[in-house]
Amino acid sequence: MEEFEPVLVRNVHHSDLERLCKSVKTYAGCYILKDPSSEAETAGLDAHCWFPSRDDSILFQLQWAAPDHA
Repeated sequence: MEEFEPVLVRNVHHSDLERLCKSVKTYAGCYILKDPSSEAETAGLDAHCWFPSRDDSILFQLQWAAPDHA
């Protein structure tokens, strides 16, 4: 399996964690949550996501960035 850089989703609010989980699973990916790396106070966590292919990674990013994502 080819290795790709993780997709970083910053500032994921707790109310969006279920949606993040479902989106990642849609593309057979996995993720870990980390405290934000920046020193600024933010309400969310950083999600580092990995996918089995570059296409899956791109599709996830497009879905997550869509303004009407649900």
